[in-house]
Amino acid sequence: MSKEHRESSTMSYDEFFKKMGMDMPEKVSINRELFCEEELACFENYFASLCTDLTIYNLLFGCNESISVLNEFNGLIFGRIQLNLVERICLKIACLMDPASSGKGSANKNLSLKRLVDISQNSELKETYGRLQASYEKTGIKIWRNKILAHTDLKTAMGEYDFELKLDKDTLNEIIREIQDIYDLIKDPNVYKDTAVTLPFDKDVNSFLTKLKVANNSNSA
Repeated sequence: MSKEHRESSTMSYDEFFKKMGMDMPEKVSINRELFCEEELACFENYFASLCTDLTIYNLLFGCNESISVLNEFNGLIFGRIQLNLVERICLKIACLMDPASSGKGSANKNLSLKRLVDISQNSELKETYGRLQASYEKTGIKIWRNKILAHTDLKTAMGEYDFELKLDKDTLNEIIREIQDIYDLIKDPNVYKDTAVTLPFDKDVNSFLTKLKVANNSNSA
């Protein structure tokens, strides 16, 4: 797995709650010596890739103005890109929300948030994860991944098995924010990290949309 570079804003939790005008919650006490640094780094790398995908998705398809530019240039192509990006984001969320282990006798360890929570041996963190798990299952992403994205279940494909799927932008952002919050408690409870990624200035979505606008104007001239 290649290392994913991620630049995003960070601040202390004290600064964050002061900025939001909220009272500081009691910090969860976790023994960080229980964790393998290499495993945490691997998790961070995978999560950074997810946050980058989400940032691009939000900026490209999160407002009518950008969608209008994309549709004018080629609505069919960008419609497929939008769908593929949603599928990629949901697959990554599903992987991070996998059980701590899988396979016969749970012999295979998974790169999942549940594994890190279990390692923590912290009851408060397990309760927080339980609430995240409940929110995640309500989205339908787990069923979609298991029956459509990673395995084409015949009954589901033929419409004989129906399920509700909530893939709106706000829901995806909330799930990923909750994953980040739990990981922050594990990695460093004194730090609040934004899930939005700062892209290189000349390669960000605004620069991309500007180039498309120029092409659209040129085509209509």
